[in-house]
Amino acid sequence: MKTLKAIFKENKKEISYQFYQRVILKPLAYSKITRDQIYHEIITSYINDPEIILRLCNIEEINILKNLLDENIPVKNEGYIEYLLLSELQNNYLIWQDDNYYYIPEDLINPIKMAINLYNEEEYSLKDITDSVILGLVRLHNVIELDTFITYLKEYNIIFDKENLKKYLLNDVRNKDKLAIIKYQQTDYLTSLEYPYYKDILKLRNTLEVDHPILEEVISIGKYKIDLFQEKIFKFLNFLELHLEPKYVDSILEDIIIYTGFRINDLTVLKKISGEIDSLFKALQEVEPYLPVWVFNGRTLNSFKNLK
Repeated sequence: MKTLKAIFKENKKEISYQFYQRVILKPLAYSKITRDQIYHEIITSYINDPEIILRLCNIEEINILKNLLDENIPVKNEGYIEYLLLSELQNNYLIWQDDNYYYIPEDLINPIKMAINLYNEEEYSLKDITDSVILGLVRLHNVIELDTFITYLKEYNIIFDKENLKKYLLNDVRNKDKLAIIKYQQTDYLTSLEYPYYKDILKLRNTLEVDHPILEEVISIGKYKIDLFQEKIFKFLNFLELHLEPKYVDSILEDIIIYTGFRINDLTVLKKISGEIDSLFKALQEVEPYLPVWVFNGRTLNSFKNLK
């Protein structure tokens, strides 16, 4: 089993540095820090402030860490949701895996124990809801004016003024790599870093009329990228899980979200996403109307590519 120090030594420096930028509030410049220093700063931060570890996780991921303190988790053909949670923990370097097990790196066991000792379920449940709603709304819109976004948050009884929201997002280590505040034509927008097409979307979008889902549905989109409370989407996920490994389920969902997001409306493209498998092609056609659409007015992929 590897230590976090060994993992960082094997990593490309730029990959470790991207994570370092998330968890360290005032990171050194890339040219002024070594991989050993990246490791040292991160592990020291965890020891000095173990709650950073909690802030990296949602509630389900914290529970996985609790279980891993007792015993390793066998690597198996888990479902899509479990795959996402375990992948996110691994992307945050809180767990690792070999051929047989997921485990906590040895040099992280004590910091994680310290974090769990500080864990207040009620407090972190509220934070989990806030972080999931923020990310869920960003995923629904892809890009949205910050003032409008604050108004939409109020629909879910999450209250921020502009400056406090900016401060909250600056310190949000869980979502910092998934969303960002950008300025476009002198206006502040909140945009997705997962699907970074905001300039093109703003050029295409003339009106924006979105009926927001109920709280539980927005949370589901924030946690799992899809609305599991929509029966068609839930059945589609079950279909994918029966036929594909979780990593391929994730890949298919990424493709179909982008397809619907740009309202491509090209069955040839959809056929390619399906891998020319008739049953999957049919399932994609059935679920497509229930996924988020970022761009309105029926524009095509060609008109999107021709934008200057």
